[in-house]
Amino acid sequence: MRKVQFFLLLESIIFTLAFFDVLASEAARAILLVAVFMLVIWYVTGRKNSQVLLASAVSLIFLVFVLNPYFIVGVMLFIIYIFINFFSRYEKRNQYTHILLEDEPLEAKKEKTKWFGNQDHSQDKYGFEDINIIRLFGNDVVDLDEAVLVGRDNIVVIRKTFGKTKIIVPIDVEVSLVASSLYGRVQFMGLSYWDLRNESFSISSPHYKDSHKRVKLVVNCLFGDVEVVRV
Repeated sequence: MRKVQFFLLLESIIFTLAFFDVLASEAARAILLVAVFMLVIWYVTGRKNSQVLLASAVSLIFLVFVLNPYFIVGVMLFIIYIFINFFSRYEKRNQYTHILLEDEPLEAKKEKTKWFGNQDHSQDKYGFEDINIIRLFGNDVVDLDEAVLVGRDNIVVIRKTFGKTKIIVPIDVEVSLVASSLYGRVQFMGLSYWDLRNESFSISSPHYKDSHKRVKLVVNCLFGDVEVVRV
């Protein structure tokens, strides 16, 4: 909510500057007076029969403001804000990844990466150390509830462009999280969330260093939230 209030305040300041900058110009004031006069005529003559006057008045007002640099900056910030929020709230059917981490080596396996849309990893078999997930768009849920976490070097690496990432870990497994994002939010084990603005963030559960059942999570994204929860 505070982000929205800050954005509205910033936009109000920019458009106020645009309004005063327009009024500072004699030519712009003259055009605005003509537009207001046309609107008055349109209103007095019954509104329904003078659509040309309305269209002309609106066009003049738009022309005056669209050439103002403050107005252009305000519109561009609005478009960027809408763009960011669209992808941060981008909701599709969540990808549900079920991973078994075993303390045994597996044979090498080569597989094409699906960058777009949702990908089902329920049949995938990964090694016990490293898990790499590369994505462009989509939400991801990595479920480690039934995973066999025996070693101390279990690593999950997720790289993506847009979308939310949720990681579920068992209650008896210690977790270390390293996340970086251009614009996103991190919530760890039900604690208060942290906003990331072109920042890196790291946090570990209390007994991570001493535990023999632990997993390290590395999430890199441009726009998206990261949530780690216990079950």
